[in-house]
Amino acid sequence: MANIQLAIAADFLLAEKLLEILEQSELAIERISAVELESFGEEHSLRLGSKAVEQIALEEVDWSQFSHVLFAGKMAQAELLAQAVQAGCTVLDLYGITALIGNVPVIVPSVNDEMIPNVRERNIVALANPQITQLALAIKPLLQQPIQHIFVSSLLPSAYFGDEKVRELAGQTAQLLNGIPLDDEKPRVAFDAVPANVQGDESKLPFSRAFELQLAKVLPNLTASVTFHSVQVPVFYGISQMVSIQSNYPLNADELSQEWQQQSWVNFNQENVITPVKNGEKSDENEENILQISQLLSKNEHSLQFWSVADEQRFSLAFLSVELLKGVLDYT
Repeated sequence: MANIQLAIAADFLLAEKLLEILEQSELAIERISAVELESFGEEHSLRLGSKAVEQIALEEVDWSQFSHVLFAGKMAQAELLAQAVQAGCTVLDLYGITALIGNVPVIVPSVNDEMIPNVRERNIVALANPQITQLALAIKPLLQQPIQHIFVSSLLPSAYFGDEKVRELAGQTAQLLNGIPLDDEKPRVAFDAVPANVQGDESKLPFSRAFELQLAKVLPNLTASVTFHSVQVPVFYGISQMVSIQSNYPLNADELSQEWQQQSWVNFNQENVITPVKNGEKSDENEENILQISQLLSKNEHSLQFWSVADEQRFSLAFLSVELLKGVLDYT
């Protein structure tokens, strides 16, 4: 793990979160720089603890100066990822844009870590989509059981679709609260819910071939049994999932709750239902880097359901990216 030269290629807000998690991780990284996939602007600067972090304009980056890259670019920027690999970097693809490449592993840390060694095939490893991550971590105690079907309703916040969607939600909310109508041709975000596959770039996210292939790489034995319903909701941050599980064999809710209580990065709430807002408020209690599970209900001995919430930015992207980086460094 010596001589780690790390580049964070992301937007400013995600880069900031990644640096916060890296500081907590105490990884021995010799150099950290931020590559501005989009200009941060002169007023934005990054720090790792008390030290300023070098910020490199995209047109000035020399990928050969880095050993590892946390790459949070979209499909349109795939060429940049390829350039980093060609320069000798090991790339962690945080948005899973390389999932369609057959020998690129897609990882949910602690769920399928045994696939990390496949990084040597192309020097690329992908972090699973936050929807898949949230489900896989929650059903981890059940992965060895014969599951008949899993139904997942994912309520996706604006942040899932990017910072621009967050700003759009804030602007529309303020506009409507002040009695100012929206333009007719403008897609409604505030005070509304809509299937996540009908607006803009997100039209291909939840049900794209890349999403399905990620699911197959992470949960190969359950892929045909899992059904996702994804809905965009007027929430700023935090993915919520209602999960229903059916099995031909008995499912013990008490045993499942006990296993959750022993599982890293999971907090099972016996009494209280945790929502995205409540989860965000727990940031002062250092509980933001976990998956919150609540309302475990047993319909009958063959079916149960539960509710889960996670911060898709801080937990599913930043925290788990650093955990994946640890796994890659341990292997390499």
